Amino acid sequence: MKLLKDQDASLGPLKGKAVAVLGYGNQGRAQALNLRDSGVHVIVGNRDDKYREQAATDGFMPMSILDAATQGDILIIVTTDESQPRIWNEQIAPGVKPGNTLVWASGYNIGYDLIRPAADVDVIMIAPRMTGNMVRVMFEQGTGALAQFAVHQDATGHARETCLALCKGMGLTRGGVFESTFREEAELDLFAEQVVWAGLTAWFVECFEIGVEHGFSPELMVMELYASGEAAEILGMMSKRGFFKQMTHHSTTSQYGTLSRGPRLIMDEMRQKAREFLRKDIKEGAFVREWSSEQDQGEGRLEALKKKALSHPMSQAEDAVIAMIQAAHSSAPPKSAASNAEVGRK
Repeated sequence: MKLLKDQDASLGPLKGKAVAVLGYGNQGRAQALNLRDSGVHVIVGNRDDKYREQAATDGFMPMSILDAATQGDILIIVTTDESQPRIWNEQIAPGVKPGNTLVWASGYNIGYDLIRPAADVDVIMIAPRMTGNMVRVMFEQGTGALAQFAVHQDATGHARETCLALCKGMGLTRGGVFESTFREEAELDLFAEQVVWAGLTAWFVECFEIGVEHGFSPELMVMELYASGEAAEILGMMSKRGFFKQMTHHSTTSQYGTLSRGPRLIMDEMRQKAREFLRKDIKEGAFVREWSSEQDQGEGRLEALKKKALSHPMSQAEDAVIAMIQAAHSSAPPKSAASNAEVGRK
């Protein structure tokens, strides 16, 4: 994987261009502000809601998505994945002109052929590997988030240069950008959501139930699993030091217990199920078809799943624990630099 940096890109391809940011949510706001601060002419399209009000507060003159799509030379499409096929047909495609550049922040709709732009436009992707608010914060601090980029369709012959120019304007080449494809980005996201985090989430719930079954209080289990913030600290140390290397900040008792017991918890059935999810649901598109059908039917199953999750005893036990921890943190003196240096796992 090769990282491209500031010296590998130029803002030149954006000169004289109107960049229309369609959707002023988490990523849209960050990308619009960063590009404007880099000297790029930015217009904003959003429906009449709180995000449109935020755009006006930020000094833009927001308009409808269709008006912005019609006026823009480069269209950055950052509405939610599930809304994009409908918005595309009704509010974006009618304004697209030959030679426009269409930019997605996710590979989902293009990668799975849910949206198929005309052959006379450039189709590119810029996918920050960071939440939108942090893309903005890091830009203001003079740094940048990592990002994937892709050129799916190069009608003008200049799609890659335009893509890198946008990355530079967003501050992403400060951190580094690497080339990928729409489909790869989408599949990796779905793999993380449906295998990595789905498995971790289900395992936390299972551990909560096992602990309570064997006499630990629900509140203590919530504290141990995630509410104390220790798990978040460990994940943060993994990103800075390495997945296993961060274990030097834990006791040898912790190291031995984790390394000796972990592999024994992973069963062949789990391995097979993870591979099945990747092959059938993600690679072959079964999940995309299921999720599209769910949206067409009003997302009733999603609401039922959310209701079931929020009614779980772990979810109910956490409220008092989180409130207690937040109150303790608000009254605690600032940590010293030394105390922040290690996770301190016993």
